[in-house]
Amino acid sequence: MINGIMTMSGAWHKLRTDPILKFMVVSLSFYGMSTFEGSMMSIRTVNALSHYTDWTVGHVHSGALGWVAMITFGSLYYLIPRLYGRTQMANMRLVDLHFWIATLGVVLYIASMWIAGVMQGLMWRATEADGTLTYSFVESVKATYPFYVIRLAGGLMFLSGMCVMAWNTWITVRGQTRVNPEVPLFSPDAIDPALRRPVMATA
Repeated sequence: MINGIMTMSGAWHKLRTDPILKFMVVSLSFYGMSTFEGSMMSIRTVNALSHYTDWTVGHVHSGALGWVAMITFGSLYYLIPRLYGRTQMANMRLVDLHFWIATLGVVLYIASMWIAGVMQGLMWRATEADGTLTYSFVESVKATYPFYVIRLAGGLMFLSGMCVMAWNTWITVRGQTRVNPEVPLFSPDAIDPALRRPVMATA
């Protein structure tokens, strides 16, 4: 993560105008956070609280959505225009919109699961003076309802960002004229009569 962030040294000003770099930097941040969290959750005392709770769900999705998905989005936004002979995506404002929707969606998703997970762990461990459980399992499920609503909202935001990306990809591929069409390596008509061999075509 540090290596990736330091690669941006001297080019941080580009984040203001290049939303693709935003995807890259945020994904690296989620990568560092999720790998640190995973190591922390392997500690016995922390694992005793987090095991079987939604904290684990939030941790997994911080890596899956925050790191893997965001770095994939940034990579695809860079590659798609070049694969189809374009200079950039058709609408860079939609790329920026996708970034903010996806980022906020991930934050809502994982934060709600973190809070719900810690709450579940504490409720399951709570006991009365006589050793009986303070809360039943059903009570812990009911207490997580508000956080599941926030999780749903975050997931819908992330999904809507994917729809924005799909639309932007479609108008990029179908709605723009090619600016750098492929040029054959050798031109059949460009033959040097003296050497009798093909001459490299110039673009």
